[in-house]
Amino acid sequence: MIIETTRFGAIEVRDKEVYTFPSGIPGFPEYKQYALIPVEDSPLFHLQSLEEGGLAFVAADPFSFYPDYEFKLPEQAERELELKTPEEVLVLNIVSIQGSLAEASLNLVAPVIFNTSSRTARQIILEGTSYTTRHALMQSEKPNEEEEA
Repeated sequence: MIIETTRFGAIEVRDKEVYTFPSGIPGFPEYKQYALIPVEDSPLFHLQSLEEGGLAFVAADPFSFYPDYEFKLPEQAERELELKTPEEVLVLNIVSIQGSLAEASLNLVAPVIFNTSSRTARQIILEGTSYTTRHALMQSEKPNEEEEA
């Protein structure tokens, strides 16, 4: 199908890229259909509303930036998404870009969980975690320790 977007103009969306958010995304409950469009050769995606051409998010594979990222998915979310196997789970997090990509941050406290089999998704807000809404997307490299002479 062809959809009109503010950011990309007219784009073709394949059925396998479309996900339903039964409750919408927090802050946007009225929009339920989104296309998950991979950004070529990167861990980034565009999450584009099919119902509102001006509504799109940048999302990222958190494990590409934070390999130790982990959390326990609430049982209610597992039931609502009808998750049966780990292979059908895709985890992405919303990216906030304020200025340049070097200043972008990743919302690790509210992952977006996708069931790749049923094509449903939901943003989950984690409780009792040290994660925040603003983890640096581009982590600065640690300085090298001085070599001993």
